[in-house]
Amino acid sequence: MAKARLMDQPEDFKKLGIDPTKVQEWEDGRRDTDAPGTSEVWYFDAILDDGSKAVIYFHPKSPYKLQEKGDYPDIGIYITAPDGKMYGQQIIEYPAEESSFGAEKCDVKVGPHSVAGNFKDYDIHIDPVAKVAADLHFHALVKPFRQGNSAVITLGDNDEYHYTDLNVTKNAVTGTLTYNGETHEVTGLGYHDHQWLNISPIVAWHHWLWGHLYTENYTVLIYDFVAAAQFDFKAIPFFGVMDNKTGEVIFQTDGNFDRKTELETQKDIKKAFPKKSEYTFKNKDGQTVKFTTEWKQELEIRDMYWKAPAEVKERYDKMGIQPGYMRYYADGTLSFEKDGQTVTESGDMIYEYNYGGKEDPRAHV
Repeated sequence: MAKARLMDQPEDFKKLGIDPTKVQEWEDGRRDTDAPGTSEVWYFDAILDDGSKAVIYFHPKSPYKLQEKGDYPDIGIYITAPDGKMYGQQIIEYPAEESSFGAEKCDVKVGPHSVAGNFKDYDIHIDPVAKVAADLHFHALVKPFRQGNSAVITLGDNDEYHYTDLNVTKNAVTGTLTYNGETHEVTGLGYHDHQWLNISPIVAWHHWLWGHLYTENYTVLIYDFVAAAQFDFKAIPFFGVMDNKTGEVIFQTDGNFDRKTELETQKDIKKAFPKKSEYTFKNKDGQTVKFTTEWKQELEIRDMYWKAPAEVKERYDKMGIQPGYMRYYADGTLSFEKDGQTVTESGDMIYEYNYGGKEDPRAHV
């Protein structure tokens, strides 16, 4: 059985050229190549005080052209107005010669659109396109988070595949959004991550739960990856807690954890998803953190299998998968011991559950 593991050993840091004690600006620059099968994204989302939401991302290689050599850049922008109406477009492509992706820091230009930043401040400009526009500033409220101090998972017998997530979990957001013919001054909170990979998510993972929680004093990032059957359903959690006052990462899992779930069948996707997930992360040094999320509203349902055209469904069957995706509005709770006292804080969160594999008792759902 092929393996899956987190790159968190001294020889891994040397291979990656990473200093495990600090994050450097170049780590948010371009990390992958334009080889067939590679993918990279600089992603930003924001939940704003006026009730609107925004999602913006930049790709060197369009999702539709991943198997081709070379860059095929695109951007995406989705704005959800306070009344729930959505504006924007998912994939807007531009010629490679009109785009650039800096290697020294986050410095991305795709056509007339851009983002530049340094883990502390990011400026995003989306020129008027698809009847929307944006000029947003993200100011980091916490330090960047790299699980295992590398943010890199490898898969395969010889680490031939990689999958990553380097993020700044909490940012103050200011600026303007333009949609429905009007420009709106906005403020709120946002998230940024940078991912680079050379394996399809539906090949790499049986499922994952991804989300972040903001409480009064703490910020939480969870990315609970469970590998596909060919990688022996290996569970590789990303989990970090940051102190809102200092911005420092005060806890990250060393991979030793327990997960308990209460399942409920989703009628459209026809699989049992967790209604409630309880995690206990207990590190070798004795630190223990508990995290619970329980959804109260289904925000998005993507039935990619049962509603797929016959030829697509047949292809999924040959791959042994049944893709389905859920996005939830949920309650999140963080609990741990501090100075002899139990600290417990809760808040609202939005999280996703991407469930590509078939139901299997070995898969830790």
